[in-house]
Amino acid sequence: MIVLNSSPVIHLSAALGGLALVTELYRRVLVPVEVLRELQSGAHLDDTAVSIQSVSGIEIVPVGAGISPLLTGELDLGEAAVIQLALERPGATVVLDDLKARRVARRSGIPLTGSLGVLLHAKRMGRLDSVGDAVGCIRRHGAWLSDAVVERAMRLAGERD
Repeated sequence: MIVLNSSPVIHLSAALGGLALVTELYRRVLVPVEVLRELQSGAHLDDTAVSIQSVSGIEIVPVGAGISPLLTGELDLGEAAVIQLALERPGATVVLDDLKARRVARRSGIPLTGSLGVLLHAKRMGRLDSVGDAVGCIRRHGAWLSDAVVERAMRLAGERD
């Protein structure tokens, strides 16, 4: 089970032409209501908020116990909701791209990956031909990705020496 934050939703949608493959790769895909709201607030930029609600296998879910003020004091609401939801569901892996949110997840003992990690998993499962092409789609969509992180992902994908 994975819990998606807004940036990975946008990045993976751009890289994969939608999120159907993500639901095939992972048994359950959860998106907190707060993340959906973030996507809806940016709806003038793209149609991700609309499309995510029509993908079979993606569950839009509320955080059960409310979000800890410790998380909301340190992170934006979407990231805090992703981490809180994972804390409520042992075994969940969070998909976060923001460095600060990743640090909080690690500190909380939550398994994590990012957009590039999902792309690497898709390639390992034989469901993606080129991580490099997918990264190109993400960048053309306007996302900034560290050259060092992309280079590492490309090496892990066997697309660089």
